[in-house]
Amino acid sequence: MTARPGRLPWQEIADLQSGVISERDAIGAGLTRADIRARVTAGTWRQPAPGVLITTAAGPALVQRAWAGLLAGGQGAVLGGATAAELDGLVDHDDEVVTVLVPPERRNAPVPGVAFRRTARLTPADVHRARLPPRTVPARSVVDLAEWSGDRGAARTVVVDALGQGFVTVEAMRRALARRGPIIRRTLIGETLDDQSRRTPKLLSRLYRQIEIAFSLPTGQTVAVGSPDLPTGRLDVWYRPWRVLVRVGRPGPARVLSTTKVVLTVPTEHLWETPEEVAALVGAALRERAPIRPAAGPHACADRAVPSGEWHEPVRDELGEDDQGGGEGVAPAVASRQMRELPPWEAERAARQQPVPPTA
Repeated sequence: MTARPGRLPWQEIADLQSGVISERDAIGAGLTRADIRARVTAGTWRQPAPGVLITTAAGPALVQRAWAGLLAGGQGAVLGGATAAELDGLVDHDDEVVTVLVPPERRNAPVPGVAFRRTARLTPADVHRARLPPRTVPARSVVDLAEWSGDRGAARTVVVDALGQGFVTVEAMRRALARRGPIIRRTLIGETLDDQSRRTPKLLSRLYRQIEIAFSLPTGQTVAVGSPDLPTGRLDVWYRPWRVLVRVGRPGPARVLSTTKVVLTVPTEHLWETPEEVAALVGAALRERAPIRPAAGPHACADRAVPSGEWHEPVRDELGEDDQGGGEGVAPAVASRQMRELPPWEAERAARQQPVPPTA
């Protein structure tokens, strides 16, 4: 893909393509075949594939190798898979082999370091409109990476990592998967997306609220740390009167904000796999701490529980600048099977052993 070959000097065409130019474009820009042969023979130019020329002496960086593979692919070729994903910023899934998508009817001669993959399912929505070199959009790149992975575990890891890095969104992946057509790992990719979509702070908030209602826990203040719509975020639930903070998802920074605060760490999966353990963990922490009753006055409402269904940004004056609770020096509690044997709230109320938090 060149900018008006024949109307620009070959130097400008090569500069636009990281020092790579096709032999046809070089001739169209005014060079002769003898000129090209002389430069290749002298070693100032290289020819990694028939009809492809590298005009710089620098080593083969990714973008330069990508351009060379792309031009070798011919008209309509685009970069895909690991190559496209790495150029767009995906980490830890690079490949030394350049992946080039070509039309299904094309038969390309083998080129060292380049893998040509024929595809009949490549819509305009699957290709970047403005980025160079031409390549698939991140969601399509990840779908292809998962489809071409060596095993199911590697395929799932690709999808999870791409979502965890914020490289793609669940919605973009679903659209790309729908456009992709029949592939072997469609079900696996779809199930992975379903699992990851349950990990967004906004949905975790709903699941956690269901646990509070089912097990008669008080209503905590839900706080999204990070994006509430991405699985990269974390859900914090703050029980202000008891100074108990529940962290669902990835742990926060290890930082002491208060020696009187209890921080509970709950793995995300426990909300739907073992909700009774989550309720027992939170309940035990609340029973061990007497609630701080708000003083009467115009500011008393600041310590009341937040009504369910509301979404709140981090409470910076109470929970810190960019963190929602303590870390180092506060031992995180982990739900265990022993918590199931704890007496319910009703038994505590009957025994009148400790102040009982108000129910939601």
